[in-house]
Amino acid sequence: MSENASNPYKIYTTTWIALLIITVAMLAAEKFHMPRWFLVLFLLAFMMVKAIMIGGNFMHLRYEHSRIAFMVFVGILVTSLILFAFLTPEAASVLAKTPR
Repeated sequence: MSENASNPYKIYTTTWIALLIITVAMLAAEKFHMPRWFLVLFLLAFMMVKAIMIGGNFMHLRYEHSRIAFMVFVGILVTSLILFAFLTPEAASVLAKTPR
């Protein structure tokens, strides 16, 4: 914690600015006509970066033991896989019923 002794909120300000820039970049990516698979991978990659930044800085996981951070990561991963398992068949069903 001594690295931010002069300004204790510097890490929060820096993180907030970085998150803002990443969010604007993600919103701007929709305007470019790139392949759909690349756009999805681009957005997922930056969502993971944002989640790591938020977890590390705002949830103070960067100062915890690596086992606690790993447990949080596993929880998020399992939740994502469960959501993916339930939403993928539903999305396919909706797309099949949608007239084109």
